[in-house]
Amino acid sequence: MKICMARSWFLLLGALTLQSACLRKSHSTGAQSANAPADAAAKPAPGNELLTVEPTSTPSGVFLNQGKPFCFSGSNNYYLTYKEKAMVDDVFAQAKTMGLKVLRTWAYVDRGSLDDSVPSTDRNEWEPAGTKQGVYFQYWDTQAKAVAYNDGDDGLRRLDYVLAKAAENDIKMVLVLTNNWKEFGGMNQYLKWFDLKYHHEFYTDPKAQQAYKNYAAHLIARVNSITKVAYKEDPAIFAWELANEPRCRNHGKFDRLQDCNADTITSWVKEMSAYIKGLDPNHLVSVGDEGFFNRPGQSSEQYNGKDGADHEAFLALDSIDFGTFHLYPDNWSTGLKWGNQWITDHIEAAQKVGKPTVLEEYGVVLERDDETGKVTSGLERRKTAYTNWNNLLLKGGGNASMFWLLVGVDPSNPNTGYYQDYDHFSVYNLPDDESAKLIRDFAAQSEGARACELATAQGVTGPATPFVSVSKPPASVAEQARELPVRVSWLR
Repeated sequence: MKICMARSWFLLLGALTLQSACLRKSHSTGAQSANAPADAAAKPAPGNELLTVEPTSTPSGVFLNQGKPFCFSGSNNYYLTYKEKAMVDDVFAQAKTMGLKVLRTWAYVDRGSLDDSVPSTDRNEWEPAGTKQGVYFQYWDTQAKAVAYNDGDDGLRRLDYVLAKAAENDIKMVLVLTNNWKEFGGMNQYLKWFDLKYHHEFYTDPKAQQAYKNYAAHLIARVNSITKVAYKEDPAIFAWELANEPRCRNHGKFDRLQDCNADTITSWVKEMSAYIKGLDPNHLVSVGDEGFFNRPGQSSEQYNGKDGADHEAFLALDSIDFGTFHLYPDNWSTGLKWGNQWITDHIEAAQKVGKPTVLEEYGVVLERDDETGKVTSGLERRKTAYTNWNNLLLKGGGNASMFWLLVGVDPSNPNTGYYQDYDHFSVYNLPDDESAKLIRDFAAQSEGARACELATAQGVTGPATPFVSVSKPPASVAEQARELPVRVSWLR
């Protein structure tokens, strides 16, 4: 998910004004904006009908939690590391109430030098450059001429708090280590630190590679200031994720697509995942990719490898434990029905290598009145898509779905008291929120997802440790299973 942050500030007489920058921008040709027309009518548009999904008989790789097959519903939230504690606490409380087992958040906030002689690449007029409301994790030390870490109260102690609250609420965290997009610094900031010219050099330049490794090592070895548990020994961490949506470009001034291809990113993924595994054998490692395939000859950018991502090559790496993929039909201009096959293709890709797979970001645009928070359009369209996609995951052999975006209270919002729905994907765990009700229902069903049901029937188990692990299907079952597509009514 590409995000630009919301901003809030007080005007002279104390009146609070809330404004937003773009939260989710499209990066595909001709993509719809966040204000694309949404069908609010009760009758779904042609091609967007509810599907009848038949449970698969093909075994999948599975996660194991305390030695037992583990399928789950989860969500994402990007502000956990810099908002006030009351807002962080509320997100965890709502996640627990909804039955969500895993949350995903950014474990990076990167800036330039403190004197800005080495500029920060993520700059907003409402907060200090390169920070999120004054919070930052990495910066350029002008005296040492190297990247340094902020371990203080406005730095990594914020991440300590997130992990402590996760443990308190029996929720596990996916921690993402950098960003393909400019928000929160990410790869662009590495380029600026080392005076590099092109986006793909983040993956190939030795200095950038070493700085990334150093940061991963710093986090892995860190001892939580609250729980006194080292990150590498913390069961609250579900997985380390290499990057948010890595591509050969981020549609900015550093792009040079002709010098980057699928081998560029795959080589980086192989090296970095093996490095992290070597430092921390307790935790899983994933890529954080959108699931783009590298199948030359296909017309769409999600399948033809144009942006340098190769989901199947990532899955094939021994040091990558599970697959990740994202789904935003409104931003990709694909239509909702397209998402059904997208999910099926990723389940099949994961089954071929015997690994779990997670739809770790998904969203359909929904419009709200900013003053009241009430939905004005798009609800039926979202309900149809979320029902189809979760049914395909639950019955088709997928292991988990994590919607974008769970949010909660925000005392700075004078209208509703809740975090603003800036990108039109937000979900509020309120009694009258239909999106939340739907997700709560699927979360209750996730434990019995077909992937876990088959694994349990096959006797798949593992060591009863507090760390999540993965297991392939039994060899005899996998050899006998026919790898057939998930059968749904729209394919007949």
